[in-house]
Amino acid sequence: MNSEQLRELAEHYDNSDLSDHIEQATWEEPEAVGEPMVTYALRLPKPVIDRLRAAAKDRGIKVSTLMREWLAERLTIETAGHDATVPVSALLALVAERGTGQVPHAS
Repeated sequence: MNSEQLRELAEHYDNSDLSDHIEQATWEEPEAVGEPMVTYALRLPKPVIDRLRAAAKDRGIKVSTLMREWLAERLTIETAGHDATVPVSALLALVAERGTGQVPHAS
């Protein structure tokens, strides 16, 4: 949206009576939020982050998603032994790497 369109839109809503629309509106409960996330800054050497970016791109996921999955995998292995739960994206990547040499992209 360019600045002219934004100005026109603001002018429209500044000068319009929306009470009929508001009266017809219905309330929808927001979806339940899963486990809360906490941000943690992590300094990594450039070659490591470059490898993470490449691995995430090959899997079609965000770097942060890949890091979260790998950390969760490792923590599960450390605390539960080798009967660990593994994310589906990791399994798909393993199957693709071993089977065809290509990594699938998540949809």
